[in-house]
Amino acid sequence: MKFFKKDDGVVEILAKLTTIAGVLFGAWAYYHTIHPVFEKEMELQNLRGEAQGLTTEIGELNTSLVTLQQEKMSLLNSVALFQGQLEEIRAEIGNKEIQLHEVTANFENAADAAVLNKLQYYSNKLHSAHLLAAATGNEDSFNVLSLSQELLATHVPDEEDKYAQIAYEYFGKYVDEHSREEIKWDEATEFAVSLFFDYKIDLLRRRLADGQ
Repeated sequence: MKFFKKDDGVVEILAKLTTIAGVLFGAWAYYHTIHPVFEKEMELQNLRGEAQGLTTEIGELNTSLVTLQQEKMSLLNSVALFQGQLEEIRAEIGNKEIQLHEVTANFENAADAAVLNKLQYYSNKLHSAHLLAAATGNEDSFNVLSLSQELLATHVPDEEDKYAQIAYEYFGKYVDEHSREEIKWDEATEFAVSLFFDYKIDLLRRRLADGQ
C-alpha cells in the first residue's frame, strides 16, 4: 500500500508529510524523553533492590559481629577464669612443695636423730666404762680403743635397722681412724664424747652444703 498517490494534491501531500513528521517526532520524543525516564526508573528500582539487599546483608553482618563480640567476651572471661585457676593451682603446688620440704626435713631430722641416738648410746657406754674404771682403780688397765672394738663385736645391729647400721658403720670408721693412736687415760672421755659430736658436726656441714 502506497502512502502517496499520483492524484494527491499539495494539501494532501502536506497533510501526509505532517503526519509522518508527527510520527517521527513522537518516536524521537519517546526515545529522548519518556524512554530515558523509564530506563532511569528501572535502574532506580534495581538500585533500590540492591540497596535493600545490601541493607539486609549489613544487618546480617551486624548480627554476626554482635555474636562474635559476645563469643570474644565469653572467651576472655574463660581465659580470665583459667588464669585464676592456674594461679590457684600454682599456689597449691607451692604449698605442697613447702609441705613436702617440711615432711622431708622432718623425716631427715628423725633419721638423723635415730643415728645420733645410737651414737649417743655407744658414747655413753664408753664414758660409763671410763667412770667405772676410775671408781674401781683400774685406770691402768682401761683401754678405750679395746673397749670400742668389743662394743663393735658384741653390738652388731640387725640388717633391717637402717639407722643403727649407719651409726655402727660410723662408729667402726671412727675407731679405725684412731686405731694407731695411743689414747691416754685423760683423753678417753674426749674420745667418747667426740664420737657423738663429730658426727653431728659432719651432719651440719652436709646440711650447709646442700643449702638446707
